[in-house]
Amino acid sequence: MLIEVYSDGSATTADKPGGYAFVVCVEKVRVAEGSGHLPKATNNVAEITAAIAGLEYITTHDLPGVDETGQVILISDSKLVLGYADGSYQCKAMHLLPLMLKLRKLYRQLNATNRWVKGHSGDEFNELADQLAKSAREALNNTQQQNITQNYP
Repeated sequence: MLIEVYSDGSATTADKPGGYAFVVCVEKVRVAEGSGHLPKATNNVAEITAAIAGLEYITTHDLPGVDETGQVILISDSKLVLGYADGSYQCKAMHLLPLMLKLRKLYRQLNATNRWVKGHSGDEFNELADQLAKSAREALNNTQQQNITQNYP
């Protein structure tokens, strides 16, 4: 089974709110989505947090097809996230190190691969993750709250 995790973050500067979101698809069908608000976050923090949240979702929910035969693909418009996940980028920003380590651990645990998608290029699920992340960033009363929607029993 093919399991795709689309992730996206939305933030501007470290002293302003950020948002993150993910969309999980099994065999090209959206089965779950989630988003959350970060009181203060850079765009890189929001992007990495989104990927972590999406991969964590897979490890903590009984999704159809998630077993040793499933192929997990992390999909992002952030080359930094994908490089951190697969180990091809070294983390030079100390404040990102704990997030990078968590991301890499989940990525390896799931034996995932990754795929880069150009942002704002019309990819349905990347666009959805982008919209969800932006909405979460703009939500003033959702501090540290994560919203999850599942589309399966």
